[in-house]
Amino acid sequence: MNASDVFMFLGGICFFIYGITISSKSFETFAFGSFRKFLNKVTSKPAYGALLGAIFTAIIQSSSATTVIVISLVNSGTLNFENALGLIFGSNIGTTITAQIVAFKLTNFSLLIFVAGFLISMIHTKEFIREIGRGIMGIGFIFVGMQFMEQSVAPLKDSTFFINLFMSMSKRPILGVIVSAIFTGIQQSSAVTIGIIQALASNGLLDLNAAFALVIGANIGTTVTAMFASIGTNTQAKRAAVSHLMFNVVGAIIFLFIFTPYLSFVRLTSDNLVRQIANSHTFFNVTCTLLFLPFTAQFARFIKRIVPGEEVILEGGTKFIDTRLLNIPSFAVDALHKEVYNLFQITKKNLYSVCAMVRDNTNKFCQEVLLRENSINQINKEIQAFAPLITKNQLTDEQAKELSLLVNIASQIERIGDITVEISELQAERIKEGAVFSEPAMTDLEKMLDVLRTEYEIVETNFDSFTYDDFKKVEEIEDVIDELEIQLRDAHVERLVNGICNAEAGVIYVDMLSNFERISDHVYKISRLLKEKEKISETEEV
Repeated sequence: MNASDVFMFLGGICFFIYGITISSKSFETFAFGSFRKFLNKVTSKPAYGALLGAIFTAIIQSSSATTVIVISLVNSGTLNFENALGLIFGSNIGTTITAQIVAFKLTNFSLLIFVAGFLISMIHTKEFIREIGRGIMGIGFIFVGMQFMEQSVAPLKDSTFFINLFMSMSKRPILGVIVSAIFTGIQQSSAVTIGIIQALASNGLLDLNAAFALVIGANIGTTVTAMFASIGTNTQAKRAAVSHLMFNVVGAIIFLFIFTPYLSFVRLTSDNLVRQIANSHTFFNVTCTLLFLPFTAQFARFIKRIVPGEEVILEGGTKFIDTRLLNIPSFAVDALHKEVYNLFQITKKNLYSVCAMVRDNTNKFCQEVLLRENSINQINKEIQAFAPLITKNQLTDEQAKELSLLVNIASQIERIGDITVEISELQAERIKEGAVFSEPAMTDLEKMLDVLRTEYEIVETNFDSFTYDDFKKVEEIEDVIDELEIQLRDAHVERLVNGICNAEAGVIYVDMLSNFERISDHVYKISRLLKEKEKISETEEV
């Protein structure tokens, strides 16, 4: 194998990877929307989750990409760990589609496939169709890469070193597993590794024994991507990544025990070695998934023992708004009111979490605040999207006004959520810098927090029937907090001059005062909107 062959081999790998990347990105643009849409509906049942994971991965041609997406969803609180398992199991089935496509030996038509995809992507006006065209171009690149790899490895048939190496893998499968796992872990794509395996087999360099050992290793090596993606995530997301690794490792161990009889079965499925390799890959992952699905709950408990830690169970998604209510505007408006109140309660939890963090000088709830903020943002988006749908129906003037007020209230609540995140970041900075608030500073700050909590609770308690008297109470508290901020700032400056407080801690302290006062402003604005809403209700009664 000379330098020209080496460069052709590397070029083939590049074409193969580029083809997978193009097709993955193109198909993902329209697949991901459907994936998210049905996610929470089907994943509660592991079998349905596995089917969805298999279909989605087959479309984007990357189990690593699917698993990384799943980890991000688990980390954001959109998906819980248990429901993620089915998707992870299914992703291993979906990734086998690339090897099956390659086994059709369409390499002679690689340029034709590429040209067809190119023409579709350039000529068609609809972006959806153009993305499909780009995906087809990617498949063309995959076959071009296969051609290059097959041609470049042909001279290895005369290499004693490689013949002995592949024979060793055939006789000692564990060696092939290790080599393939390391190689796949480095380049992070099992599809590329299996493409290379098929290229070597097409030239008679590998028998089925050695090839399947490499296939098993590729399945283990591909989990490296998920493990890297889980760095810095919460406990649930780390469990999802570890479950991907353990699923493939346990599957590998099982099949190493039944290695010879399993391959005897695979040989019956086809006379073509490349097709046998594709089938061994597919049957391996399908069988592992079928073995694990009945024991999903037990497997989840096992992973929790390996990755212990607190689970943050957060509110996710809307509870009350439903498009089926749109035909009855009064019901739809009432559901929107309940959803806004639900949003207000979730935001209260974030407010209380940051108050506890500041009081106890801890960053214990930082991750919880961030996760809950994702829910707040998502629910607010759903509210903002649902409200215009109601207006398409015939509304009374009062309903239209109430709808507008509710949307505005939701926006104010969302801003409170943003500010609580800012406070949690300030608290994290306080701990990182070792900034210590003096005892008088903490006493003053507690005073403000107590008043703010009272203001928030008045609005929460009377959210459904806010009266003018409630508004006046909130207004008085808002004035108190405005005055408190000025007093506490002045007291801080005095302590700073007297050397009681240090400048580093002082900057964070003043920023916290400002943020808590901003929350009070938004609570006051909400109370003003609720007062207007109550006027509308009184008008309707009259």
